[in-house]
Amino acid sequence: MKTRRNYVQLNLAELSGKRILIIDDNATNRDIMESQLRLWDFVPIMADSGAQALEILLSGKQVDLIISDMNMPGMDGVQLAKKIRIKYPLVPLILLSSMGNEQSRKESHLFNAILTKPTKHQVLHKYIVEQLKAASNPASETRTGKSQFSTDFAKQYPMNILIAEDNVVNQKLAAHILIKMGYAPDLAINGHEAINALIGKKYDMIFMDVQMPDMDGLEATRFIRENMEHQPIIIAMTANAMPEDREVCLKAGMDGYLSKPMKIADIMEVLETSGKRVGVSATPL
Repeated sequence: MKTRRNYVQLNLAELSGKRILIIDDNATNRDIMESQLRLWDFVPIMADSGAQALEILLSGKQVDLIISDMNMPGMDGVQLAKKIRIKYPLVPLILLSSMGNEQSRKESHLFNAILTKPTKHQVLHKYIVEQLKAASNPASETRTGKSQFSTDFAKQYPMNILIAEDNVVNQKLAAHILIKMGYAPDLAINGHEAINALIGKKYDMIFMDVQMPDMDGLEATRFIRENMEHQPIIIAMTANAMPEDREVCLKAGMDGYLSKPMKIADIMEVLETSGKRVGVSATPL
């Protein structure tokens, strides 16, 4: 009973009734997922193959989010994602993959998130909520925060900013917000690229995604703190919003923490605080 109550607290009323397409050839897995989604007040749409999933999408049925298994006969999760992205580039897509699956890692740009099986229900729920909110809220948040988007912000708090994020959708969203504020952010798709970028340019601030392929944000931050002469402000970006996750980020050497989907007001607060720090350190004694 306790578990159910926690899930109800996690669930957000505005996401109730969202339609989630599940693709898995294993009937037992489908039954478990269907029951879990109903418990969270989502509407599950079930498919036992990539071909059936495409039929559902082509029928015009509303789908707010897609969760696909990786290993399926006939058409695996990556092959299905490539077909989905051609016609439905904006539908959030989560892949469930076995640990160490190289193919899914190489094609990570196709997915909004890749979760390792077996996936804990709390983790899956957090990613579902993150992607649904990111898909439904950016436009309305941009409208309500229209006056906040001003190039004067970057003039008041000038900084060189790097975004380290492997997800294309999240990259574009973060870059869009920063550009509207007058910044010209650079991009890196993993920890290695972030470190190489920092070697070539003195960044005042890095928005560092925690989960990235090859080298994640925690590992990259530890390397920067231990080995780099120039020390930027590093802000974690992660879907994990538990207190212990925050502690892990701060212990790795990060200066702050933003939960996804990121809110404009939170980004502005971090930029203002960081901009003041950079300004103080740049002021001659």
